[in-house]
Amino acid sequence: MDSENKLGRILQEKHLTISCVESLTGGLFASYITSFSGASNYFKGGMVTYQNEIKEKLGVSKKTLLSYGAVSSLTATEMAEHGQNYFGSDICVSFTGNAGPTSLEDKPVGLVYIGICYKGTCFVYSNIFEGDRNKIREKCIEFAVETISSLIEDIK
Repeated sequence: MDSENKLGRILQEKHLTISCVESLTGGLFASYITSFSGASNYFKGGMVTYQNEIKEKLGVSKKTLLSYGAVSSLTATEMAEHGQNYFGSDICVSFTGNAGPTSLEDKPVGLVYIGICYKGTCFVYSNIFEGDRNKIREKCIEFAVETISSLIEDIK
């Protein structure tokens, strides 16, 4: 992973704040971002919404969860949107997916959706990562860190 904290440096340079809403990653992004000194300058907070009941309390629509499932692009979008609103951050990243070891909602192991809301615009990325539970979760964090860094640099 980003041992030199490229994301944190960019967030500080651009005076941006970030938050997260996590499901399959179970707090791994929050743990990663706070592992660096100075994170309190840009990290507003995080929430683990592992069960659908908690996703609904955040604001994810019950209809979305019933129609598309927790492992879906729409769920990732709603998690990031509601998280951005809740934390009042410039950026909110959400993680939902299936880290295995068995299929969930008839969706394959490794299927993940990462939602990134940046100043009101949401992007959702779908990936199928290979490996065991922990490797899939780590790949989610790596992908998110790189993608958020690129988004911030590309969008003025």
